[in-house]
Amino acid sequence: MPDEFVGMEIATLVVTASIVLAGILIGIGRGFAYKRLEAFGLEELVQSVINAAIIGGFAAIVALVNEISASIVEDTCGTGSVLEQTICVMETNSISLFSMFQETVKLTNTLGYYQSLTLDFGFLAVQPFVNLDTMSSLFSLQVILIQSLIVLVELNVQIMSFIGENALLLLFPIGLVLRTFFVTRKVGGFLIGLSIGLYLLYPSFIMIFPDPVEEVDAAAANITAFNDKAYYSAAPVIDLNDDYALAGKLDVMSGRCFESDTPECVAEVSGLEREDVDFIGDITMIAQQNSTAIAKVLLYLILAPLFSLIVTIIFVKEMTRVLGGEIGLGTFKSI
Repeated sequence: MPDEFVGMEIATLVVTASIVLAGILIGIGRGFAYKRLEAFGLEELVQSVINAAIIGGFAAIVALVNEISASIVEDTCGTGSVLEQTICVMETNSISLFSMFQETVKLTNTLGYYQSLTLDFGFLAVQPFVNLDTMSSLFSLQVILIQSLIVLVELNVQIMSFIGENALLLLFPIGLVLRTFFVTRKVGGFLIGLSIGLYLLYPSFIMIFPDPVEEVDAAAANITAFNDKAYYSAAPVIDLNDDYALAGKLDVMSGRCFESDTPECVAEVSGLEREDVDFIGDITMIAQQNSTAIAKVLLYLILAPLFSLIVTIIFVKEMTRVLGGEIGLGTFKSI
């Protein structure tokens, strides 16, 4: 497993060389009866063996976590490392959010159309849906929020991609090399802990949060169904000259014709059920479903990474304390 990552070969060579060097120091110390040099060689030998164990142990940990993570989102993104699967889930959410964004923009255009319609009867001018201004503002705000979420999910994808390209390919091998030398042991321990934390813990704790893609897809499908309803489409321009043709359409959409027995209304609602043309009700349900989807996306894109980052920081701190310290003969003697 270690040789799958670029740079691990260099770290392995350095660790091997340090073991050989430690053996030479031990031999020289014993040959010249120089106890300090011999003790220093023994300490460095122990550290080098620990570095070698880290390489092998790390490979086992990566394999185990990847195996577990493969079953977490198997139906969504197949197999792969936990980091690759997290990126896959994020990209899937980005596609769903963009679809929701497109449909919400179409919806705001429809609301703006009906909101601005005015029926002029000469002595009286009526705007039946003037109160749609509030809903138009709400959906306009949601459009901005959804676009912000798309930017945020793409930012998360870029962060994950950066981690995937550098955590094991750069930070981990450099950490092993630096930990080989006693002067830079603490820095090396920090880099090793950072690489493991970013590559394994950070995406793993994000993945324990529920994926919001189903809610986003459901919200997008609901808006699409609204936009595709023929009765909600804009009236042909030729009908705008016929006040009643437009007024009858608006009466049905507002629900008034379903409660009236006038001949005009009876003709307009012929073959329609109340739930087929519930303009205000449909808008209300869309607003509620959009809010739920956006809330779950915010949980996944903000709270989940924040929680994961806190856990990762604590892990890196503890790993730095353990790996950056002198885990040598004195430690084993005390045990």
